[in-house]
Amino acid sequence: AAERLPLDFVLCLGAHSMRDEDLFGGLLPKEGEDREEYMEHLPADAKHVWTCRVGRQPSQARHYVDDEREAAALLAQLGAATRIGQEKEREQAAVQLQLDEAAAASIDGDAVGERAAAAADEQSLRSALECMDEIEEQISGFQLAFFLDYDGTLTPIVENPSEAKLSEEARSVVRALSYRFPTAIVSGRARATAQGLMQLDGLYYAGSHGFDILGPDGSNYKMAESFRPSLEEAKVKLEEQLAHIAGALVEDNNFSVSAHYRMVAEEEREAVNEAVERIVAEMPMLRRTYGKMVYELRPSAEWDKGKAVEWLIENWIKRSCELPVFPIYIGDDVTDEDAFRVMGGLGGFGIIVSDFPRLITDTAASYALRSPLEVLHLLDHFAFSSPSAPPSERISALVAGGSAAESESEASPFVERRTPAERYSER
Repeated sequence: AAERLPLDFVLCLGAHSMRDEDLFGGLLPKEGEDREEYMEHLPADAKHVWTCRVGRQPSQARHYVDDEREAAALLAQLGAATRIGQEKEREQAAVQLQLDEAAAASIDGDAVGERAAAAADEQSLRSALECMDEIEEQISGFQLAFFLDYDGTLTPIVENPSEAKLSEEARSVVRALSYRFPTAIVSGRARATAQGLMQLDGLYYAGSHGFDILGPDGSNYKMAESFRPSLEEAKVKLEEQLAHIAGALVEDNNFSVSAHYRMVAEEEREAVNEAVERIVAEMPMLRRTYGKMVYELRPSAEWDKGKAVEWLIENWIKRSCELPVFPIYIGDDVTDEDAFRVMGGLGGFGIIVSDFPRLITDTAASYALRSPLEVLHLLDHFAFSSPSAPPSERISALVAGGSAAESESEASPFVERRTPAERYSER
């Protein structure tokens, strides 16, 4: 097993309850003792311990955030900081591999390594959160429109697709976003499934990779309804051929059929691939596409998420906007590249969601975010930002847990006024 990395910090985050207060108190220094009561149960290298309360009521916690939204933003910020070391290790490993290959070929390894490192820096995507001032300049004078993937973008990727539930915090942010800007969910899921997961009116929904589109007013556009009988037949065949493979899931997305193999044992995944290949060979009216641990059968029509976004803007969204439309598409999957590729022609840009954006070299996206929590952070800014506050200051204030203008008199006597983000920056 790999050697355990040193424990950088421990964050204890809780609401107001006796059990939370007991834990907060147990992590406080005791007079005459080197370590706190509960610290005895933590590794010896856990040198940085924070206690943080959600809300401003009196508490033994040393820090606070105002609500669940700020807690999510804080966790996104800390998660991004924690992954930096892992990302650098991955990059160093990639460069070392090139060095080894160069040495084996009797090439100047140092020169190859330098070129590889320089190329990685040039091609790496910048975080959208770190470029908010630049983004604000680009969108000035335009009508923003947001297009959001669901799985891996608004919710984390999970083994079973049915377990990808949207948090109430994310739902409230997307709801608020839709009040200000046209907002669409563009998903590989069936349109009705996407609606059921979001539970929000007032959105545009493009399900089945854009083959089934619904507007906020109930208008509906279906691209390939004549393919439904073939897709139903393909679903039955897939279910029959994958029935003996543990963990294989077949999902009917109305205008596509998905074969999920995330929960399939490694040695049986090729059997899933072969089953999909056989069906495509038998049914030329369908084509196979790829996603994250999923094969999909779609109509052979020339249509994808990018074309769906173009259609939505041209036929519905533009008609309700006085200003030119500036689209922002956020997604994490291979299928979202179709939308990223058309963003430039539409006058907007794409944002890819990836744990390791600096390792991505083959995307048409312009910026990156590391997780659904960072997506929520970005959307929160556009949904709730104050026009009078510069964007970089607004996001910093969100993570810091309140306005710097708040007076010391408002603080609880039990709460230190420095927030976790401020304490972390001091290290």
